[in-house]
Amino acid sequence: MMPMAGGPPGADARLRAFRITDQQAGGLSRMMGRRGVPLGIPLPFLVTGICLAALAGLLLPFVLPEALINRGQPHVLALVHTITLGWLTMTILGASQQLTPVIAVTPLRIKALTPVVYPLYLAGVLALLGGFWFFLPGLLVLGGSLVIMAVLCYVAILATTLLQASKRPLTVFYLFAALLYLGLVVALGLTAALNFIYGFLGLGALLVLPIHVTLGVAGWLTNMLVGVSYTLVPLFALAHDHNDRLGWVVLGLLNLGIIGLALGLLGQASWLTLLGAMLLTFSVWLFGWDYWRLLRRRRRRPLDVTQYHSSAALFWLLAAATALPILIAIGGALPAWPVALVFCLLVGWSGQSIVGYLYKIVPFLVWHSRYGPLVGHQKVPLMRELVHERLAWVCFWLLNGGLVLLLPAVFLGWDGLLRLGAVLVGVSLVGAAVNVLGVVRHLEWKLSTLLS
Repeated sequence: MMPMAGGPPGADARLRAFRITDQQAGGLSRMMGRRGVPLGIPLPFLVTGICLAALAGLLLPFVLPEALINRGQPHVLALVHTITLGWLTMTILGASQQLTPVIAVTPLRIKALTPVVYPLYLAGVLALLGGFWFFLPGLLVLGGSLVIMAVLCYVAILATTLLQASKRPLTVFYLFAALLYLGLVVALGLTAALNFIYGFLGLGALLVLPIHVTLGVAGWLTNMLVGVSYTLVPLFALAHDHNDRLGWVVLGLLNLGIIGLALGLLGQASWLTLLGAMLLTFSVWLFGWDYWRLLRRRRRRPLDVTQYHSSAALFWLLAAATALPILIAIGGALPAWPVALVFCLLVGWSGQSIVGYLYKIVPFLVWHSRYGPLVGHQKVPLMRELVHERLAWVCFWLLNGGLVLLLPAVFLGWDGLLRLGAVLVGVSLVGAAVNVLGVVRHLEWKLSTLLS
């Protein structure tokens, strides 16, 4: 390779170093090109999401013990929605607008709506959290309405983009399913908020919460994360010869299980609830087998912290899915099991997956915006150097160590162990936020940068 014209001595070596690093990143530059998506679309969601993850981590040691006493307590509902809407969904809304145009090989559609999704959604989430924390029904209705407006805009953008896709790989169909469940989840949430004021559901209100949780955790979050995993994991592991046959089976069984579980809860049919749970369990184990096959085929042998997060997240998903039918059958004898199960799925599976992916996505976006144009002209850091690797590993072990302590403590009712586990998980989430924000600080915060 000849030196770049006009470049300083050693510029060709730095360019080679960039290319090697980019290849080792698992094809990120090939897969995650922005295709006209400005940095200002995904980045505010990603930054806000990880900040709200840190907020959830700070609240966790104080609020989680209350969940064992009364799951409907206002502070508990505020914490749950900080995690689900503030951290997990906020992050997915941003990342999916970044990834979908590349997965579907088409530009992001209805771009006129993209500037309104973030402010509407953020305002709605903050109103909802305030409404839950201070138990203000009017604020709950306002927040729910704003969230629905933002979600409708988001669904219109993504659905139109997917419908006009040049290619429709397996991930696209998982995204379609996830969008459908997201619409149902926010509609049920607004219904529950209105019921606080008008009480029109009567005893039916007792059915809304379990269906809301099922469609949110299994339908929206799990469909989205499993689907995206079928695209991102092969890229990060350099396992491009993996086929998607089992992935299609997982898609069908997973959604049959979700529908069966939701209908069983709605109709209070225990046999259908149990059948749906068993289908869910089988689909998750099939996904776990497929994930293991994929990692066996990888050409990038060392596993990095993102892949460790993905593997640990899969472990917690497998544990929760295996326990689900058992707990449904004998749940009356274990009153705390819904808390343990939902926490395992929200933090151990969904949250851990998202934290791992952020260690790849955010450095890529920031590096290419800030340092990409400077390659060959001046010395720039490597992409992987933007993440504090030691802090990332410390947070990984704190998170999973905290979960190991916390989940049995929920079942056994050991308050001291519960608070210790919650502190460890909380510290890990704060540390992950510090790490991601440390990457973002490399940006030059100019409007032209965010719009480019």
